[in-house]
Amino acid sequence: LTRASPSILLAKYHFLSIVCLVLINMIGFQSVSLVGGANGTRRDLVCCNLISYYRASTNRSRSAQVDWLIAELNIEDEINYVKLDMGQEEHKDPAKNAHPFSKVPCMKLDDKNETVIFESANILGYLAKRFDGLDLSEEQRREMESWIIWLNASFGPAVVNEKTRERGYESLDVIENVLKTRDYMCTFNKFTAADVAVTYLLSTLGRLLPGFPNFEESHPALAAYIAKNQAREAYQKSLVAQA
Repeated sequence: LTRASPSILLAKYHFLSIVCLVLINMIGFQSVSLVGGANGTRRDLVCCNLISYYRASTNRSRSAQVDWLIAELNIEDEINYVKLDMGQEEHKDPAKNAHPFSKVPCMKLDDKNETVIFESANILGYLAKRFDGLDLSEEQRREMESWIIWLNASFGPAVVNEKTRERGYESLDVIENVLKTRDYMCTFNKFTAADVAVTYLLSTLGRLLPGFPNFEESHPALAAYIAKNQAREAYQKSLVAQA
């Protein structure tokens, strides 16, 4: 056998390097599948790109429920946290905040178009669908998202308005009856983003609104449900430890 000359070997090396670079650009290392995160979830990691998450620098905003879900899904390593000082009005600077209406929270996704999504209800639904690893049907996901959307679009606005507050409080009886028959909000009885939304919003409104029902007296099943969810490790890690 004849040994190739150094110049030939060097040329082959350069050729293979170029081929590898071309393949990398074509494939883009778009994603790898891993098993990890909360409850052994299966998730897709986009290499070299992170989801940019624009949030308030404190937990006194609806960013907190997104933080909780991120902790539940154990995907902190996929998130680039952009914390905005609301007191300094950093959220109003378009160079610092991707939200089209200068609010928080919002996310700039890791797709090639850097899609921006906003509204906490929408963000919760997106993260759940992408990362929660639950084998849910499309109908089950719609059920989960219905609770999230109802809380933010119907219940929340009703109870913060003095004219509609009492009617909004009546909705709590519906939730109480639901929780008398199962552990979690959805009929398939698994902890989901819907439970994050319900627990976070009801407990927050209970602290902020005068006259908000004392659940231990008026809605014992709901009180037990909130206490159970607030005892979860992810809640303690994301909302209590960082308060």
